Amino acid sequence: MLSKRFGRIVASVLVLGLAATAGSAIGDAGQKGRYKKEGAKCVWDANDSGPNQCSPTTTGRFKKSGDNCVWDVNDSGPDQCRPAKGRFKKEGNACVWNASDGGPDQCDPRQPK
Repeated sequence: MLSKRFGRIVASVLVLGLAATAGSAIGDAGQKGRYKKEGAKCVWDANDSGPNQCSPTTTGRFKKSGDNCVWDVNDSGPDQCRPAKGRFKKEGNACVWNASDGGPDQCDPRQPK
C-alpha cells in the first residue's frame, strides 16, 4: 500500500515537472530580441531571436521621460535621447552613468564584456 502511494506521488511530481518544462520552452521560443555584435559594439536587436552573441559592459539605455532624458539600467533597445550633461565613468570594472559629471565618457557601455 505504501509503495502504491509513493508511486503515485512520484508520477505526479514527474508530470508536473514535464508540464513546467514544456511551458517554459514554449514561452522562451516566442521571445524576441537579443544582443548582437555590430563591429566593436554589443547592441540590442528587438527584431531578432536566438542566443545572445555578446553581453554589453552595462545594460540599459537612455529613455525619454516627459521632457527629461534618463538612463534606465533595466531597459534594453536603442537610446531614445542623450542628456546634455553627464557621462559614463569607470567604477572598478563597471561602466556607470553619472548625470552630474561632465567631460568625455571614460567608457562605453555598449562594449562587450
